[in-house]
Amino acid sequence: MTSNPDGNPPTQRRLFRATFGRLVGGGRSTSRTSAFGAQTAAPGPDLVTIATLAIDHVGPATVRAVASGVQVCVTVPDEATAAIFRAALADTARRRTTDWLVRIIVDRT
Repeated sequence: MTSNPDGNPPTQRRLFRATFGRLVGGGRSTSRTSAFGAQTAAPGPDLVTIATLAIDHVGPATVRAVASGVQVCVTVPDEATAAIFRAALADTARRRTTDWLVRIIVDRT
């Protein structure tokens, strides 16, 4: 092991420099988009809209399902959003069994 003035092993120093460099804005970029050109985001539902729908509709629906024990329906504007909400509810249903009572429906109007 190499002796150093600050007493930290070389691996810790490198890790600190790399982390600090990313926080400050320097250092190497971990993004590879410059080598392959700009990558465009896949078209899909707006993330802000999804968050808003989740907070305004799915959250209260889960509370109603817990309180009443009856299935509650939540409408969403498109199938992509419905798929995201269904996956999220399937994930949370492993911890809260009442989340299976929330049904996501696509409003096609």
